[in-house]
Amino acid sequence: MKVMIAAGGTGGHIYPATALAEVLKQKQPESEILFFGSNDRMESTVIPQLGYRFYGLDMKSGNGDFLNKAKSMISLLSAYKQAREILKQERPDICIGFGNYISVPLIMAAHKMGIKTMIHEQNSYAGKANKFLSKYVDAIVSCYEANLSQMPKEKQRLLGNPQATLAANTTFDPSCLSDIGLDAAKPFVVCMMGSLGSASVSKVLDEACPLFEDDFQVVIASGKSNDYTFTFESNDHVKIVDYVDGKTMLKGCSLAVLRAGATTMCEIGAIGCASILIPSPYVPNNHQFYNAEELVKKGAALMIEEKNLTAAKLADTVNFLMHNEKKRDALKKNAYMQGKRDAADQMIAWMEEIVNA
Repeated sequence: MKVMIAAGGTGGHIYPATALAEVLKQKQPESEILFFGSNDRMESTVIPQLGYRFYGLDMKSGNGDFLNKAKSMISLLSAYKQAREILKQERPDICIGFGNYISVPLIMAAHKMGIKTMIHEQNSYAGKANKFLSKYVDAIVSCYEANLSQMPKEKQRLLGNPQATLAANTTFDPSCLSDIGLDAAKPFVVCMMGSLGSASVSKVLDEACPLFEDDFQVVIASGKSNDYTFTFESNDHVKIVDYVDGKTMLKGCSLAVLRAGATTMCEIGAIGCASILIPSPYVPNNHQFYNAEELVKKGAALMIEEKNLTAAKLADTVNFLMHNEKKRDALKKNAYMQGKRDAADQMIAWMEEIVNA
């Protein structure tokens, strides 16, 4: 099977796409996988580094004033023409879009040329690109029941996020704690606000550090591009580092403090992790709040909205949960019940079904 995948903009779109590609290569080494994205976004470096062929186009987002929207329309038409030429040359069996505006030219060109098409929606509130494309594609893979009312229900299957399949197979390596000077045998909390970090939440975490009880450990991953500088100095039970392997930490922790992005949500379910969610209010359609709300309704996580977040509230909640194993176990169990650990396998099976129809 020859597959062309459009993915770009942020890790929330890119990593589910590369997870699907990784599982497909494991299951079908003879398969051919190509990627389509923007020349100037993170996919242009991340995807080639993984060894996949990548077609990069110059395309502008449609956000902003009238001039920006006009430029976006011109770049969209240009990208559509280039996508048609690429598809004529490559002749994939199926094209898959993982959201973001970069999916639009490829999926629309494939649709017009009679090539099978599929989109994947990671969030509980579908993005504009996927809502638009949903009218034209052959199949829609969704992660939340809320998506069923947002896009054509008859085209959807609730299969989950391919990243969950990789997360489910993660093993915990205690050296990730000993390497940063913590006791690998002692329970720990991990705090991660995404790969780039969050300045606003980091300030609260900084103030909360002295308030955490000392009978457990705390790891704070500040993020690689965080504008905030922590004033609290790491000690023998609280460590502040730039980066940690998220899946490994979630596998081994007793509790996690997290944003509520799509990849994080699927990993919580795949692994079965007790969590406190702080959804980012700075994302389109406030979709992280709705992602978090889906788990909270099912007793699978606690949520503190950023507008209500204080150092005392965060520390009190962490301390309470770390001293309440029964509550943590209930959160873990309920989160695990929401996990779709075979998401990539199910998605690949549907791709084959569509291609062979």
